[in-house]
Amino acid sequence: MPEKRRLTPEYIASMCERAFPDRPNQQIAEVRILNSRQHEVTSFELWWFTPDGITDHEDLIARRYVSTVSWWRPDDRGKAQRETTVTRWLGETGFPVPKVYTREFGAYGDVVLFARLPNDDPIGRSSRPLSETIVPYIEPFAQRLAELHSLSPPDEVRRVLPWVTLPGAVANLFAVASQLHIPELTEAIDGLMSRAYDVQETEPVVIHGDYHFLNALMKDGQITGIIDWEYCALADPRWDVANVYSQLVDFGAPQAANQFLQLYMAQTDTQFGGPPLYNVVAPLQQWTISEWIVQQTSDGDEPGFGMAAELITLRDVHKRRALRALQMLD
Repeated sequence: MPEKRRLTPEYIASMCERAFPDRPNQQIAEVRILNSRQHEVTSFELWWFTPDGITDHEDLIARRYVSTVSWWRPDDRGKAQRETTVTRWLGETGFPVPKVYTREFGAYGDVVLFARLPNDDPIGRSSRPLSETIVPYIEPFAQRLAELHSLSPPDEVRRVLPWVTLPGAVANLFAVASQLHIPELTEAIDGLMSRAYDVQETEPVVIHGDYHFLNALMKDGQITGIIDWEYCALADPRWDVANVYSQLVDFGAPQAANQFLQLYMAQTDTQFGGPPLYNVVAPLQQWTISEWIVQQTSDGDEPGFGMAAELITLRDVHKRRALRALQMLD
């Protein structure tokens, strides 16, 4: 059965005492669990009261890492280390990311304490179509991705990042699919693999790995933060570009997708040639991971995170998208 353990207010309070020894007389308030597809995320206010009676507070996030599913592999246990290392480095460069205060590994597993950034969540709250809601954010979103891909990480960051190539990623998918004994899935991945080795990849850059608007914090037409860096890697920038483009098309915003692509290419002076294989990998990854979760669940090892149920529900959707994308390559 999946682990049901929750971060208690008592644990969060003790974590804050260890993280902020210079903030006396601490109290936490407004504790609430946020919706999260993979991990346990708790938001809260930390208040402290100085001896002279002055009060101050900060909005914080405690994130307990539950899911080990990664688009690169189903048993990725380096997420917390990768996210804290990358986020701290990006914060030092001025890139908009939440500040990391501390990471602890103990009875609750990996838990990281972040500052909470301002976010109006225009996508989640707006009744307008996504294609209209995101118009003010397309250009800064493309600019931020171009900025990320231009950064040169120091050695301590490179050490925690996997180096992902298109043939390697497809080969990993093929290995997982072979264990599942689903001929149609194996055949689809094999069809992509035969093409992957013909792609001339660019020099690897730091990629987000899951770059899309649901991982952007936005307010007043500005990108206030990019979150969820657990899939960060060294790879061809088309991983990120294809991810954004595909999401916008899937949500019925093809014009916004084209605008994003043109803005990104103008910012980076890049031209992408050849068949759009990176657009095929995303649904194949999702289909493969969905099938893997279905088998884990049938074997009595149900993953304990929200995205698992979502992937199972959407398994046939991912399958249709992957097969359709493969057909478009012919």
